[in-house]
Amino acid sequence: MALRLLHVILYGLKQINGERTSASVYHLLKGKRSSQTLQDGTIYHLSFLFGVYKKLDRQIYDEQINVLLTENWIKQIQENTYILTNAGEEELKHHQFPKHLHGLQYGELGEWIWKRLALLVQTVSHLQERSSFLPVQQELEVTAWVKRFLLAFPYSREQLRDMLYRESEGILLQVTEQEATVFVLRLTGAERIGYTKMQLAQFLRIDAFHVHLLFLGAVHFIVKEITKQQGTYPLLEMILPAADIRNVLSISTQKTYMHWKQGKSMDEIAAIRGLKRNTIEDHIVEIAMNEPDFPIDSFLPQETIETVKEAISRMQTRKLRVLKQHLGEEINYFAIRLVLAALGGAYEA
Repeated sequence: MALRLLHVILYGLKQINGERTSASVYHLLKGKRSSQTLQDGTIYHLSFLFGVYKKLDRQIYDEQINVLLTENWIKQIQENTYILTNAGEEELKHHQFPKHLHGLQYGELGEWIWKRLALLVQTVSHLQERSSFLPVQQELEVTAWVKRFLLAFPYSREQLRDMLYRESEGILLQVTEQEATVFVLRLTGAERIGYTKMQLAQFLRIDAFHVHLLFLGAVHFIVKEITKQQGTYPLLEMILPAADIRNVLSISTQKTYMHWKQGKSMDEIAAIRGLKRNTIEDHIVEIAMNEPDFPIDSFLPQETIETVKEAISRMQTRKLRVLKQHLGEEINYFAIRLVLAALGGAYEA
């Protein structure tokens, strides 16, 4: 069944299970690069939805929450905090997300490769026809890259066309038919203008937001496949931007990380950066979530780490308030959050 924005929000609320306000799902869909949003994505296994709707308006989001309440798919337990009803759980059973969708991991690189590839396909198509055209991508950085690429490409235009077709076909044969259809029909050539998402929704008879997710799923798979199968798609590898265009850490956290690597303590970093210690703690938790070998024992005694792990395992919750009440005054919130971060959100509520 077709996914709607309604179902994406419903799934997000299911994952956070009343442990965060509904705003956390909104910020995640918007792709807000704050420590809290990035942490929520990891802890609640929602990183794949990070930034999938960057233009989402808050009023529209709130209207969707009201629809979920009206449908009796969610119920309010505190202000702006919801859990799913049995009806909501049942509704989600009928919907699946595109398999390769992963906004946090592939979103930014996906945006860049799509812009470059779309303009390159359009350009090569018109070069064959020797006709002028209005570029589908107007960003100076994208148009300048395509010009440089064409000037530097060592083979003929016919060879470029054939390589583009062969590699694109090979990679798209590995996604679903719907994903491939959406991706291909969005491309513009000399004889056909690419479909809009609304046109594709009418053509495929599904919701426009489902079309959007199918498209992202295809793009994210392309990035994933090129990255993991190096040498298999040499032309597409040239189109893929350098990996350092994407950094999963927020900018502020990157600065904290740099100071920590220089041997500074959290209090020293806070003083240098003019930030509260709590903010630096947020940054350390974010780093622990994204660096598998990050040494949390540099911040916590091993005994504390084991105590928190044991509590998480026994109580089977990520809810900070519940864990804090159980662990008492001797272990603070920072310790609990840091251990949860190191565990990668492996424990479900």
